[in-house]
Amino acid sequence: MIGDIGSNHNQDIQLAYDIIDAGVEAGLDAVKFQSLQRKHLYLNPSPEEIDLYNKIDLEEEWHFKLKEHCDRRGIVFFSSPTYFRAVDLLEQTGVLIYKLASAQIGSFPQIVRRVASLRKPVILSTGLVSYSGLERAIRIFEEERNDQYIILHCNSLYPPAYERVNLGLIATYRAMFRNPVGFSDHTMENYATVAAVALGARVIERHFCMDRAIVTPDSPVSLNPTEMKDMVKAVRSIEQALGNKPRTIIEPEEAGFLKAISYRLVLARDVERGHDFSAGDFEYWREKSGVDCRDEPLVLNHFRAARAVKRGSLLSWQDLEGKG
Repeated sequence: MIGDIGSNHNQDIQLAYDIIDAGVEAGLDAVKFQSLQRKHLYLNPSPEEIDLYNKIDLEEEWHFKLKEHCDRRGIVFFSSPTYFRAVDLLEQTGVLIYKLASAQIGSFPQIVRRVASLRKPVILSTGLVSYSGLERAIRIFEEERNDQYIILHCNSLYPPAYERVNLGLIATYRAMFRNPVGFSDHTMENYATVAAVALGARVIERHFCMDRAIVTPDSPVSLNPTEMKDMVKAVRSIEQALGNKPRTIIEPEEAGFLKAISYRLVLARDVERGHDFSAGDFEYWREKSGVDCRDEPLVLNHFRAARAVKRGSLLSWQDLEGKG
């Protein structure tokens, strides 16, 4: 369960700490940032790009501060490197896992190889990548002898219409690559997330903010702390519900209820001692004790009346004796 903080820190490290703390309270396993620096990305940025990155750049010294804060709070810190120096920074912090965004997978094979060569677990996002683009990235991992990759199905649509979510790709990617598959959900409800878990997603990533009123590029598709906590609870509940316990016996509570509503054999006529029971001798009534109606064939074939029994009486095993 990953909270993607992305640009929601709004270049305020205290706000970043607060979101991390909220992720801990929500039950997240990890928080992810995006290692962005315009000066390391664009040779000749446009005015629009300058304006955007002035809002979303992640200060390089933050990597160490964020990692330290996450370590103190017992939550995993990692980030998506978008330029080579970011990989070096993340290695210096001692991250245990990487995320490669689909923008890098689809357009920057050199950084894919750099991260793959570290032989650490890597989450590979697919939002901007076709089958062939993903296969090229997987081939790099194979060449670098790194099989620790997780394919993250997602749509780079913010938010996507449900008919474009395509959760069936979870099974497709698992069949194609035989590695764990996850889901990055950009919808604003939990339906697709819990369905993805039911379909076998092993990693869930959601954009995460402190408050959507703090406007950032990521905030419109981000969950707030209350929503994230509800989502984590929903996923953990679905995980528990996905058990596959053999149905050799029913649950004790179910067995108790079944016994309470079981139908018993009740005499439809008076019978004398030695009477051989036949079809039509019994009526069927719910009662907590007595001979179960499911044992009627046994009674008819192997038992007779051990004593006289009146019509309307509940048949008990004490009323029966073997035919010999």
